[in-house]
Amino acid sequence: MAIPALAHARATDWTVQGVARAKAARPVHCPAMTKLDLAFIGTGNAWVQEGQCWNGFLVNDRYLFDTPPTVLMALQKMGTAINDIETIVISHHHGDHFLGLPFMLLYWKYFGRTKPVDIIGPPDTELIAHMLADRTYGHLFETKYALNWVVAKAGARIVSGGLALDPVAMKHDPELTASLGFACTLDERRFAYTGDSAMCEGVLQLAREAEVLVAECSSHSRKSDVHMNFVDDMPVVRAAMRPGASLLLTHTEGAMDVSSLPNTVAAKDFEHYRF
Repeated sequence: MAIPALAHARATDWTVQGVARAKAARPVHCPAMTKLDLAFIGTGNAWVQEGQCWNGFLVNDRYLFDTPPTVLMALQKMGTAINDIETIVISHHHGDHFLGLPFMLLYWKYFGRTKPVDIIGPPDTELIAHMLADRTYGHLFETKYALNWVVAKAGARIVSGGLALDPVAMKHDPELTASLGFACTLDERRFAYTGDSAMCEGVLQLAREAEVLVAECSSHSRKSDVHMNFVDDMPVVRAAMRPGASLLLTHTEGAMDVSSLPNTVAAKDFEHYRF
C-alpha cells in the first residue's frame, strides 16, 4: 500500500490509511485515536555528508528522542516550546546522539523551566552528563525544577507521563554501556525507534510491532557491522512490518530514493510526519 500524497502546509503531513480504517472500525463510544506527530530535528548520520543536522526527533511536542549537538538550534528553528518537553530518551552515548544534552539543560536553567523532566537513557547517562557539564557549563544541575534520571535496560518497561517505553537491545558499539531501541506506546498508538544498529533480532522485533518505525539507515549500500544500509537491510525491515505500517528512515548519508519500498519515507530535517 502506498503512503498517501503529501499535503503541503507548514509541515509535511502523512496520514496512514490503514490506521485510519482501523479507527473507523472502532465502536462509536471509543475516544478518538491520538495522532502521532514526529518532528525531525535532524536526519544525518555522524558524518553528515550533505550538511544535515544530526539525527533526532520530537513526538507530539513532548517526547524528545536523542539530543544531537544541534538539538537546541533545531528546536528553536522549528518553533518548539522547549520548556514543554516532558521527556528525553537517549538511545546510546555516541556524540551525535548525546552531546546536545548540556545545551538542553543550559536552556532550561536560564529560560525559566519549572516543570519536572525525565531523562531516560542507558546506564551511566547521568554520570556522563555530569562529566560533560562539569567541564563545560558549571552549575547546570542546580535547577529549580525536578530533573529525574531513569536508567533504561532491555526488557524493563519505563513509563514517563503518557508514554510507555520498552527498551530493546540493539547491535551497535560493544564498548558502550548499552545501545537501545525502543518500542513505544502513547495512548494506544505504537511507534518504535531503532537508535543505531546493525540488522539484528531486536530491529525485527520493533518492526513487527510498530504502526510507525523510525529506523536508522546510515548508507545506501555500504556494509557495516554496526549500521544498516538501504539495499541490504531495509527490504528485510519492511517485510517484517505490517502492510499498512509506515517506515521512516533517518541517520542517513543524505538524499535517498526509497520509492522501491512501500509506505517508506526518507525523513528530512525540520519536517513533520503525522499519522
